Amino acid sequence: MDDEAGIRELLSKTLALAEYDVDLAAGGQEALERLRSGPCDLLITDLKMPGVDGLTLIREARRFMPQLPIVIITGYSTEASAIEAINLGVNGYLTKPFRVPKVLSVAAKALGE
Repeated sequence: MDDEAGIRELLSKTLALAEYDVDLAAGGQEALERLRSGPCDLLITDLKMPGVDGLTLIREARRFMPQLPIVIITGYSTEASAIEAINLGVNGYLTKPFRVPKVLSVAAKALGE
């Protein structure tokens, strides 16, 4: 889940080509609604989004899906919010810009594959 359409499309196509079922959300609120409405195996979210940001999304997702693997996307690998996300138990992170092989390896690792 990323607020930038280009990033969402890249992630979606990359994961779909690797035979993952992908569900996209344009923002944090939409992602929360989708998580509450059905099962999900992995959440990939940007930290910086308008409205419901990535940290809020992670905290809320953890309340009703405590074991959900989560991967964060950040433009700054040293930002304090990335550290906070790690403290919330995320399973991996991608720093922008990222390459396709990195997306696949981080997703597989988060899923325990």
